[in-house]
Amino acid sequence: MFMGFKSGCGLQVFLLLLVAFFSQSAWAAKTDIVYLKNGDRITGEIKSLSRGKLELSTDHMGTLAIEWQQILQITSNTDQAVELTDGQRYYGSLEKPAAENMLTVNTQQGPAEMDIEEVFSMYPVEANFWDRLDLNVALGVSWDKGSQVGKYNLGLDAVYRRPQSISKASLSTEITTQETNENTQRSLLSGLHNVFKPNKRFHSYFANLESNDQLGVDLRALLGTGYGWVPVRTQHNWFSFALGLDVNREIPTNGESETNLEGVGWLTYEYYKFSSPERSFKTNLQVFPSITDFGRWRMNFSTDFKWEMINDLYWVLSFYADYDSAPISSQAASTDYGVTTSLGYSF
Repeated sequence: MFMGFKSGCGLQVFLLLLVAFFSQSAWAAKTDIVYLKNGDRITGEIKSLSRGKLELSTDHMGTLAIEWQQILQITSNTDQAVELTDGQRYYGSLEKPAAENMLTVNTQQGPAEMDIEEVFSMYPVEANFWDRLDLNVALGVSWDKGSQVGKYNLGLDAVYRRPQSISKASLSTEITTQETNENTQRSLLSGLHNVFKPNKRFHSYFANLESNDQLGVDLRALLGTGYGWVPVRTQHNWFSFALGLDVNREIPTNGESETNLEGVGWLTYEYYKFSSPERSFKTNLQVFPSITDFGRWRMNFSTDFKWEMINDLYWVLSFYADYDSAPISSQAASTDYGVTTSLGYSF
């Protein structure tokens, strides 16, 4: 009985210490202070800064999204990874700067001051997986009674950010149903990992899985690498281009499978505006000149416009165009293009 009492007391003390520890940790974590240009001061925990938007977790108002241009100063006892628009990176806590519109990072080499407009991204050094991840889902459906044509499209996008790299994955699929003709489908699953280097350079690693009935491709699997430059990287604009090589395996809807070595060149431009209503524009152009099948070349072009209707709910307008100068299936078309509209949600 005495031993049971001691065990029970020990368990209670352990639980109390555990609760106190987590309570103290939660309280201590929310000590970052954001000073706004309108005079407000908000205390919380910095989750991330990207695309001109600072996410700040607070005790009583939930997680706030604050436009970076509205911020005057920030202080934080937590070590932050700060990246500037010119590609430089600093690690350390944030001290109160001597002047407004400035950020002071207390690095191991000493305090480093920078204009707040030069800050491109920021994350706590110990930020967890979900703080670094952005997810978007879009779904569109259309059907016409007169022609008996239906179109169904699904889009999924994921972006994972770290101070030294960015990883992206996307899935887009479109199915067209017709009363008098066979159904057609177009699907693309892609992955991209960019590792940032000094002077706005980056190494890129990418992979695609593609299927397109119009171009006669039952499956195209592609794996490649490249090297690129980001000449424009600000809170609202991103422009990059790169060159590389890839190896792909093509399985046609009719005919023999082929393995090809290709060159790759691509351009990417993205624009973000996070004042109300939030909106973004993204366009991507990829060109694949074949090396093993000289004279053949392929092109993929896509563009997306997103406009926020209500909180995190978006209207999406997309356009795509694909071209193959020598389709692997003899009776396939050389071009495929289309416009889709859908509703999307951002997590």
